[in-house]
Amino acid sequence: MAKWTQKKMKEFGLLDSKVHIMDSLLSYPVSRHLELNDEHGNVQFRAPLSEKPLEMDPTSNTIWRNMTFLAYTPSGEVLNKKLVYANYGKPEDFDVLESEGIDVMGKVVIVRYGKCFRGLKIMNAQRRGAIGLLLYSDPLDDGYRVGKVYPDGPWRPETSVQRGSAQFNSLCPGDPQRAHSEATTEQLCGYKPNEVIPSIPAIPISYHDAIPLLLSLQGDEVPPDWVGGLTDKLVYRFGPSKGTVSLGTNNTFKVTPIWNVITTIKGTLPKELDQPVVLGNHRDAWVYGAADPNSGSTVMLEVGRAFGKLVQSGWKPKRTIIIASWSGEEYGLVGSTGWGEEYANTLLKNATVYINVDVGVSGKTFASAATHSLGRELLKVAGKVKDPETQKPLSDVWDKQLGTLGSGSDYTVFLDNLGIASYDLRFMPFNKQPYGTYHSIYDSYTWIETQADPTLEYHVLLSQVVGLLALDFADLDVLPIELQDEAQAISQYVDELEGMHIHGLDELRKAVKELEKSAVAFARNDEVDNQQKNRILGLFERNLLDKEGLPKRKWFKHILQAPGLYLGYEPEVFPGIQQAFSEKNNTMLQQEITRAVSAINRGIRMLTPQNSGEPFVQAVY
Repeated sequence: MAKWTQKKMKEFGLLDSKVHIMDSLLSYPVSRHLELNDEHGNVQFRAPLSEKPLEMDPTSNTIWRNMTFLAYTPSGEVLNKKLVYANYGKPEDFDVLESEGIDVMGKVVIVRYGKCFRGLKIMNAQRRGAIGLLLYSDPLDDGYRVGKVYPDGPWRPETSVQRGSAQFNSLCPGDPQRAHSEATTEQLCGYKPNEVIPSIPAIPISYHDAIPLLLSLQGDEVPPDWVGGLTDKLVYRFGPSKGTVSLGTNNTFKVTPIWNVITTIKGTLPKELDQPVVLGNHRDAWVYGAADPNSGSTVMLEVGRAFGKLVQSGWKPKRTIIIASWSGEEYGLVGSTGWGEEYANTLLKNATVYINVDVGVSGKTFASAATHSLGRELLKVAGKVKDPETQKPLSDVWDKQLGTLGSGSDYTVFLDNLGIASYDLRFMPFNKQPYGTYHSIYDSYTWIETQADPTLEYHVLLSQVVGLLALDFADLDVLPIELQDEAQAISQYVDELEGMHIHGLDELRKAVKELEKSAVAFARNDEVDNQQKNRILGLFERNLLDKEGLPKRKWFKHILQAPGLYLGYEPEVFPGIQQAFSEKNNTMLQQEITRAVSAINRGIRMLTPQNSGEPFVQAVY
């Protein structure tokens, strides 16, 4: 597929398309098993661990339906151990178990998908002493409690299994071994390779396979917010189980090449003034990946085709455009992270924006998350394109919500490690939750054409949005970055901290107010020429990096936002401050507030006339 993608880009007229090969540690399934035993050790239920073929979806009858696993989980055997239910597997869920007098030490834990990244569910469990973990998809989150299941609707059928990476993504994204790099994982992330992946066996299962296990649980009923969607079949209880479970995994680890494809449209500005615009989508999938990632890959190819037509007509962008097709995303953002680390110095000094498309289309509801200085440009572009269903401008049907970026896709290295302002754009189901066939054999073209986007009109629409954004960033005389919007967002982030009853924020509040004033003054300052203004706009986000990184995770350098340490997908604002507060560490809290104030003050200095244009990049790497 890498060679095919490169070939298509060249056919479009984008001749500078290269394959970037990097060695990476990956894992593959050999076998696994799961049994429920009675008190005497007799097998009561042997889980099929397989997805059922559907007659109306011809590609579902594949050998891959029997290969459900979690990447980077170790081989291991657990024999005849008690089972305990731990809700979503968040730290507070394990706190509830402890308060109920239920010890998970030496037991197997069953948790449901949702609320935090799957790898961190395992991390949270093994830190509490669990020796195995089962991860199931509950119908309350993406199954029949949300709507009709596939093939009658878009939601998850009973034997569907969500595969995925079990890497500890909030500690260290990318190849856990850094096989491609001269730097070690410990140097880059502060952890040894075996500390950023699980040490206990874990298996993903369907809710069909989870039902007998949940029925075996004894003990008290769980609180209401622990109750899932299987209440028509069972009562949710804490456990432990009456009998025991046995499970085993046999996974093999191998260093193997992965292939990124990097297509470049060279800009007309001289090298010292060029500020590249980077677009990216990953190419790898767990099975067919019609939505994840191929809906996004379709968008990027369409954007490439459109740019190719422009190039063939004689057009050249002012700023260089890079279109990246990443590999290894599903294992833990491996391809994008490796490329970003390899070219960090160049990207830090020059790159302006990163536009990410992952699951491009899984529904008809526009969802966006971005650095807040980029929001106004997105709204402008959304006003130029039409929603196919209503024929109204997308800006009229969009809820205008601009989410804060956490992690979980390829923007992570660009924003969290390199301080490059970023977008993540997609069309989602009505509830803006992951779609029902995510990471299963049912994420197929049949699902797309019968459930998500039968006419492919939303694929076209997203291609228009991404293409117009890229054109504006590449060609406008002044970069469409609004720093006053970001300053206002930062002020709201301080409000969030105060809402958590974090005290001692006076200096931070003062600095943010000064930043708001400086951003407004900068926007009104006609004495700053475009060259200098663009340099400041393109580099401003770098001021929010700290070269030491966040506490306990040095790879994450952005002081304003990061994925939650124990949650992984959703963002935390001022993550260092929140972490110190949650750990009740007043010394760390003061240090993190001071670091945040310093970062804000760097931004203020950059916006003042006598200091304008002085980049902060040399202090980061």
